Amino acid sequence: MNVDIEELAKYPMESDEWVTTVLIGGLATIFSFLILPIFLVSGYLVRALRAGMEDASEPPTFDDWGGMVTEGFVAAVIGFIYQLVPLIVFFVFVGGSILAFLTGTDAGGLAGLAGIFGGLFVSWILAIVFGVVGLAGVANYAREGRFGAGFDFGLIVDVVTDRSYLLAWGYVIVLNVVVGFVVAALNIVPFLGTLVGVFLTFYALIIAGWLWGQGFAEAVGEGEFPSTDADTREQERWGHDTDP
Repeated sequence: MNVDIEELAKYPMESDEWVTTVLIGGLATIFSFLILPIFLVSGYLVRALRAGMEDASEPPTFDDWGGMVTEGFVAAVIGFIYQLVPLIVFFVFVGGSILAFLTGTDAGGLAGLAGIFGGLFVSWILAIVFGVVGLAGVANYAREGRFGAGFDFGLIVDVVTDRSYLLAWGYVIVLNVVVGFVVAALNIVPFLGTLVGVFLTFYALIIAGWLWGQGFAEAVGEGEFPSTDADTREQERWGHDTDP
């Protein structure tokens, strides 16, 4: 999976409506406590994944809001189901810890504390693992448009063990680190980093969606470019000449 970092950074701006898209996405993130905006953001991610799979030269925009919310709801349900395992593990540890505390002994207290911290650590690791797997499920849903596609475990196992998909996650992790540093720097001015960070994070989500979509497509054998010339591949990838 080869990407041009400079072109990738500018990808969200390839659309004439990129400012509106980032503003809507940022505001939906801010008002996510109202629940419905969460599905709007999730629906946009589904379309961003699809754009990456199709090697689209422009990012998706916010249109057909009803369809986007519907897809976002389905994607959120798929993601939640994958996170049930970490949640169950966490509550099992917490339940055991509570029983240990109820013994009223020092040994029970120590066992309870160990259970809580152990549960937090194990569930955190599992949440990351199942997040990676669950995103592949959401991507397959975006590809096929069926809820059941999110649980095509044979394909999903192949995807999450494929170099292209894992490399896409590597790029996304680096992207998030960069965004984190920028937001931290902006926080020198009170509230500026928090406010701008929301919109910057959504900007990064557009890039992440393209990366995940590309990685997924290559993992399932749909991301190969027929051209052998590197410059031609870049033109196909971004929809314009790469020469200055």
